[in-house]
Amino acid sequence: MTLSKYTLGLISPLLILSVLVTPNFNPGVLAQSRPTSFEPAPGRDTPRGGTAGGGSRPVASACNLSKNAIRGGTLTALSPGSHLGLTQSDRPKFLVYLPQTVAQTMEFSLFDEQMNGVYQMNLPVSNRTGLVSIELPENAPSLVKDKPYYWTVALVCNPNERTEDMVVGGWIERTEVNDSLKQELAKLRGLDRVSFYAKRGFWYDALNTLVELRQAEPGNLAIAASWAELLKSAGLDPIR
Repeated sequence: MTLSKYTLGLISPLLILSVLVTPNFNPGVLAQSRPTSFEPAPGRDTPRGGTAGGGSRPVASACNLSKNAIRGGTLTALSPGSHLGLTQSDRPKFLVYLPQTVAQTMEFSLFDEQMNGVYQMNLPVSNRTGLVSIELPENAPSLVKDKPYYWTVALVCNPNERTEDMVVGGWIERTEVNDSLKQELAKLRGLDRVSFYAKRGFWYDALNTLVELRQAEPGNLAIAASWAELLKSAGLDPIR
């Protein structure tokens, strides 16, 4: 994969890449949770001709993916499909599901609205699987407000033939809520805050807030139910 314009950075995986380990939940026990379905922000469509998020190129045999992995062994971007997801952060965290694979490297790329390369970095993924969080490092350009970006993750299946990469991605835009909503948000905690973000199109803030809640309370069934609901509302299969 080649970027027309990019800055290449090799960052320590301890600083930039983390695998999120969460337990399995008992599906026979459900807890009452706030509505956390994602609702795209009105008037904030993805740029015309934009690539749909979450999908990928056909599975490459060179990756030797596990047939038992979630989504049939498919690399998955946790993005709201073809919709644009909002965030308040200038350096948001991006989440992907990484299946079992013999690939050694994953390449993260960030593009502007015209698909010009903004930033790129390689990350080691040997012996990693499950949910992976990718955070922009300090030397990466921060997101400019009210400008859409497209991000991708490429699993490098064959370093000598990059057309065999598996590639997934999604659209993101940094914006802010108005002052009255800021006051409302400041009073909210936990799942109430997740619900606030989700119904206003702030996909990445809702998603990352839920991840933090799951890590803090791994046995909380209401959080587990909200996680499943949020993913389903964006057309994503349940990922534990």
